[in-house]
Amino acid sequence: MGARRGNRIGRSAFHSHARRPLSCGTGSVCTLHRGPPVTASASTTAEHTPHVDTSRAEDPGGLRVWQIRALLAGVALLLAGNGLQATLVGVRAGLENMSDTTIGLIMSAYFAGFAIGTVVAPRLIESVGHIRAYAALASIASALSLVFVIVVSPPVWMVLRALHGASYAGLLIVIETWLNGATGRDQRGHILAMYMIVFYAGWAASQPMLLMASPGGFVLFCLVSVCLSLSLVPITLSRAGVPGVVTADRPKLSQLYRISPFALFGSGLTGLAASAFFGMAPTFGQRIGLSEAGIAALIGLMLLGALALQWPFGWLSDRVDRRLVALAAAAASVAVSAGMTVMGPEAPLWSLLGLSFLLGGTLMPVYSLCVAHANDQIERNDLIAVASGLILIYGFGSVFGPFAASVLMGSLGPTGLFAFIGGTGVLILLMGVWRLLVAPAPDMEVKQGFVAVPHTSHAAYLLHRHGPGVTKGETAPR
Repeated sequence: MGARRGNRIGRSAFHSHARRPLSCGTGSVCTLHRGPPVTASASTTAEHTPHVDTSRAEDPGGLRVWQIRALLAGVALLLAGNGLQATLVGVRAGLENMSDTTIGLIMSAYFAGFAIGTVVAPRLIESVGHIRAYAALASIASALSLVFVIVVSPPVWMVLRALHGASYAGLLIVIETWLNGATGRDQRGHILAMYMIVFYAGWAASQPMLLMASPGGFVLFCLVSVCLSLSLVPITLSRAGVPGVVTADRPKLSQLYRISPFALFGSGLTGLAASAFFGMAPTFGQRIGLSEAGIAALIGLMLLGALALQWPFGWLSDRVDRRLVALAAAAASVAVSAGMTVMGPEAPLWSLLGLSFLLGGTLMPVYSLCVAHANDQIERNDLIAVASGLILIYGFGSVFGPFAASVLMGSLGPTGLFAFIGGTGVLILLMGVWRLLVAPAPDMEVKQGFVAVPHTSHAAYLLHRHGPGVTKGETAPR
């Protein structure tokens, strides 16, 4: 990947003199270089080489099977608790007769908290270590889940959701940096695929838990607390070793735009649409008269669709212009959203569930396709930096999705949710068509193989099989 070919952006200076710690979107600590800009040629943008803190000791090597299972078991329990709480809070808010816009604000607060957590959590991890940070954040999240039923108040719930989002961001960063630091280079792609499967499958599996008790009672909030508390067990007992801190230079928006305008806008719009669905789907279900089982199935099938169709779209994008595949996926999501909008509240349940599966399968892969398209334009060592910037844009869009959708639902009724999601898909289509007309596709010989990526933390991108490497860490005490 050394020579510049086709549209690939080669390396140039992204470095200056002084630098300070900075959060990298929804990831770990990054460094932003400051100083006089270095002039780049038209074919180059910036160099943003990932750095590794090697001060802690030596590389712990690859994980054993049981260690991988321990970390992924923690992920599954964490996703089960967080996924159940997201749906449960939306359903309970409806039972408490909160308005659509109030629920939208509560759900948007979670994503705002997540963004704040990505700034605070890396500093906490660096100060006290991964195990202590994970234990503290899991305990906080577990306790917060019980306060929802102690104090039923929209302003309090906004604060609780924001705090939970911040805690959850830190928990994911700990797990992902741990996997990075303890995974050998030949294991990275396999571990990332396993992580993606556990991520979506664990989230989907949390939805039937909504049926274990009444959302109007105390039991389900206790169950959330139990899941979050139990996620401590496999993590704190693991001897996987403590990874170093992942660092990378975050490119400016203008530099991301020069690399790929389509990836930049596509990532933000996908975050806007996805957060709108996950934040407001429980409210949609209640407003059209779905039971708790129907709401759980609606959200669970959306997640299973996202898991099932990531790789087929990726396989196709390795063989043609990725933008065409992303546009096809976006167009399909617009068609599905239009169908759900037109059918309205009277639509039979089986059709809503089928369309929800298709919506997840067509909307969620767009982000991975945008990241893959951006990666085709850059050098391998720039992958972490560009990923951190695109995750930041995805997170920024996510903050506004639930509230914006709730406003439209207040005007158009429950199906305003899918009118909103379809509208974001149209914007992705317009941006993609424009870029197809003005910019050629990268040459096939410089395209990297598609890798489905999570929209959580840029720490996970060191597991990317095309990435630059892994973090260093010290051996766990015995």
